[in-house]
Amino acid sequence: MGPYVKLIWLLTISILLLGVSVVWFYKEFNPEWKQCQMAEIQESEALKGKKLEIKQILLKGEGLWSNQESGQRVDRCMTCHIDEEKLVKLHPKELPIPYDVYGCTVCHGGNGRALESEPAHEHMYSDREEMEEGRYAADELIKMWKRLRVLNPEEEIRLRRESFFGPTGQYQLYVGNDECVKCHETRHPDHVKRWSNSKFKTFERIQKEPDYNAGDENYKKQCYKCHTTGYREDKGIYAATGVGCEACHGPGEVYAYLMAGVRDESDVEQGQKLANISFDFNVCGDCHIEKKHEMRKEYFDKQAQKN
Repeated sequence: MGPYVKLIWLLTISILLLGVSVVWFYKEFNPEWKQCQMAEIQESEALKGKKLEIKQILLKGEGLWSNQESGQRVDRCMTCHIDEEKLVKLHPKELPIPYDVYGCTVCHGGNGRALESEPAHEHMYSDREEMEEGRYAADELIKMWKRLRVLNPEEEIRLRRESFFGPTGQYQLYVGNDECVKCHETRHPDHVKRWSNSKFKTFERIQKEPDYNAGDENYKKQCYKCHTTGYREDKGIYAATGVGCEACHGPGEVYAYLMAGVRDESDVEQGQKLANISFDFNVCGDCHIEKKHEMRKEYFDKQAQKN
């Protein structure tokens, strides 16, 4: 190889190295997240003068050194999506999974650690429609529930609590006994008959009790906890009277959707997966304990003293 050829090779390699260095320096000092943040700041008067910096949420229960773990510890989506007012408008007012605590990826998917759009948006659900389309399948929904469970290390709750959430991170709807019975009365007739004649009608019975009729709304709310289905203590409302199917098995929106489209055994398995993971026999103990009726004892003791 002649000296001129060597010189050409040397120059070529030097130019390539210089080009790589220029690209590296450009990306290092002008990364994609800075460009996204600057674009957001320019669009909003409220963000004018905002300091360019990486923003992130520290996620609970994941990647803790105290647990000898090094998993995904942060969610950095808000580094690019910096306009909080815009985020608030895009989300329901009463979102039960606040993104400023749980991050974005628990609902939307993607890679919350990434600071470049391509890896950050990989396998992401951008909106409600995509979430519903992608998560109306047992395995995908269960994966979301398990992720929520990991992010709730301080709450003494089981996966059943997370199974109340639907594909979009909102509470599932209660579909009612009729939706469940129309399939299960042929599969489990004895069970359906027994509950239809007893637990489904429990609210009708307590409405005839003297202490219920004499009690104020706060007194009655103590009855709602066990004698209704889908009771929301924070709002004082319930989905249906009586102890229906969903009082024990949880809201059935997704389950009913999967089972309604039953065509073969694979569809049945989808519903079975949800039923198995969302049911917990410990739910029985929420109501079947003596102290639940202490207020009734107090009422009747007072009536006895009056007489």
